[in-house]
Amino acid sequence: MTAPPGGPYGQDPYGTNPYGQNPYWGGQQPGGGYPYPPPGGPYGQPEGPANPYAQGAYPPPQQFPQPGQQVAPGWPGGPYPPGPPPRGPRSKAPWLILAGVALLGVIALVVILVIGLSSGNRSTTTSPSATTAAPTSQANSSEQTATDCGPNVSGGEKPAGGGPVTAGKLSFPDTAAPGWAPFSDDQSPNLIGAVGLGQEVPNAKGWMTLAEVAITNFVTSMDVNAQASKLMECIASGPGYSNAQPTLGPKKTSSIKVDGVKAARVDADVTIADKSIGVKGDSVVIIAVDTKPVTMFMGASPIGDAGLAAVVNGVIAALKVTP
Repeated sequence: MTAPPGGPYGQDPYGTNPYGQNPYWGGQQPGGGYPYPPPGGPYGQPEGPANPYAQGAYPPPQQFPQPGQQVAPGWPGGPYPPGPPPRGPRSKAPWLILAGVALLGVIALVVILVIGLSSGNRSTTTSPSATTAAPTSQANSSEQTATDCGPNVSGGEKPAGGGPVTAGKLSFPDTAAPGWAPFSDDQSPNLIGAVGLGQEVPNAKGWMTLAEVAITNFVTSMDVNAQASKLMECIASGPGYSNAQPTLGPKKTSSIKVDGVKAARVDADVTIADKSIGVKGDSVVIIAVDTKPVTMFMGASPIGDAGLAAVVNGVIAALKVTP
């Protein structure tokens, strides 16, 4: 299969932080001195409160009353004899206010009792408008809508080093293809969350061998046998061979089990007319596994390369299905 631009699926193009450590911001203010005059003031006067009224200056503008001569708020200024200010006649306004407040409290209590008694006679059945409504924005996770070949839906998250290669309920350990690099496939048709391991074919021009897993986007009414056969056709006519003038050979179908789960396998050769690449084409394996949703495995190795074909078959033997 043709390799994507940029070569094999190796390490990410981003290296270490090109900016280095962040500079240190802050620190002491240069000079180390105080930004304000010294405590004694700028003129060298002694510490302690200074007399604002020098000898011969103006007297204080107002003399505050002596003890016994405090001014009550709201009363006019002026001196008063010692003792509290004279009282006027007592007003009845406070008692009238208290009586009004008490009367309002009694009225409110009566209203509350009447409402409580009347609501106790109502039916306890909750009205439809008061019931908790079901969420109206439930996510529709089903993407199985295709009945024929179509574009790739999504690539999966590139497997982390040392972790299994997983899509849906289907997976295989990365140790099944030692030395192969992880990749995310966002090109192969009719696949959701496609991820795998791949390696450049020696002595070939831009050609890869690979093993990957994905979820299919075919309708659930299409059984695994039909899905595997259709996927073989879609892969052969898809982007992986579009620049190599491919031809799909006879398909060999078989019913198998993957980790105890029903599956369908299709084998076929996809030959290419572009002689400059240096290979005849690929021996392709498609396996559709009867999980929900249906998952698939795809393996591709150069036609006649027994060593790489053995690696692909080793990955197939290591496939696992999560219950």
